[in-house]
Amino acid sequence: MSNKIKHSGGPKTDKGKVISSRNSITHGLTARNWLDVNEQSLYDETVKNLIVDFDPKTSIEKVLISKLAECTVRLMRIQQVENAMFDLTSSEAEHIVEAIKSLNNDYKIDSRLIDAIETARLGYPTYNPNIVIDKINLMDEIDFQNLSDVSGWGYVEKYMPMAKEHIIKKCSEEGLDLYSFILRETDKSNNLNLKIKFIDIDGPSDNEPLSEAEITKDSNKVQSTSLQRYLEQLSRNLGSDIKANMMLNNLAKRSQQVKDAAIPDTQKLSLIQRYRTADERQFSKTLGELLKLREIRNDV
Repeated sequence: MSNKIKHSGGPKTDKGKVISSRNSITHGLTARNWLDVNEQSLYDETVKNLIVDFDPKTSIEKVLISKLAECTVRLMRIQQVENAMFDLTSSEAEHIVEAIKSLNNDYKIDSRLIDAIETARLGYPTYNPNIVIDKINLMDEIDFQNLSDVSGWGYVEKYMPMAKEHIIKKCSEEGLDLYSFILRETDKSNNLNLKIKFIDIDGPSDNEPLSEAEITKDSNKVQSTSLQRYLEQLSRNLGSDIKANMMLNNLAKRSQQVKDAAIPDTQKLSLIQRYRTADERQFSKTLGELLKLREIRNDV
């Protein structure tokens, strides 16, 4: 009895068929699987041009021409991938965060600048040199004081006129008396980082302003420690605002510089270079073999 060998007949699943289709190597000059019709067309055209250039006479010469065409198409694919990587990196570098990172690594300032940019996009001015000067003067007034000497609101009224004007203005705009305003600003249960916004000394308000008398009627209730904490916090926020505004003033130019200097991930670039080098070596080796065969054929 003879043994019958049952052949598999090839893969049955769609996945298996796709894998199998990639395993076969066809030596025809135009038969090849490529990523898309554009690559297939480029390969076919390259083969035709190489045939004109080298006029192959033997099967091995035709195979080498096929390999040259393959290397050529792959080199062009690698170049397209590299170009796309630089385009993508350049597009990502346009994001305002990238420009901010290049100027300063302080995350809090980054966040404030991002807020300022968003405000600018809504049509509100975000950089005003006069306001910056006012902020510098106010911060200097606060920093000049020994805050432990601030015994109450009376001290601010007597020795800190700019701080007094700023606080009264903020209370009036927000419809809060002095005690409520300082309490809100120094309440440790609040997350101060979430509520900090750019300090706009001359900013508009939709609230009905309070009079100074209404604001300071309970000023004796304001604890000196709370007032000291507020002034310290105000100075810190003003310092951040000044630095952020100065950065913001040069941000457009900086954004363009970051975009122009953007480089893709070094590991991806290195991988692309390895692919290119390997393909160039294959191209050079194949071309050398083809030229050597032609020389031998011509000598015969």
